[in-house]
Amino acid sequence: MPRMQEDSKARRAIIREWENWARNNPEDSKGAAAVLFFNYLQDDKPELLDFYSTGDKWQTVHGWLRREGCVKD
Repeated sequence: MPRMQEDSKARRAIIREWENWARNNPEDSKGAAAVLFFNYLQDDKPELLDFYSTGDKWQTVHGWLRREGCVKD
């Protein structure tokens, strides 16, 4: 699969997981939510972080969350 399609698929999966996580953790989805969510991914859903990245996956995921309006920090 071409890299762009892989990135798009990974982004969609992460955003869907964010929506589930935020719904189940309303208190955690405020403030430092992106960090808490990324830690959750690392601990409970590491397969979602198995995407190609030339840089830091935290920065990639955080950027996706910001662009989708999930977080503001």
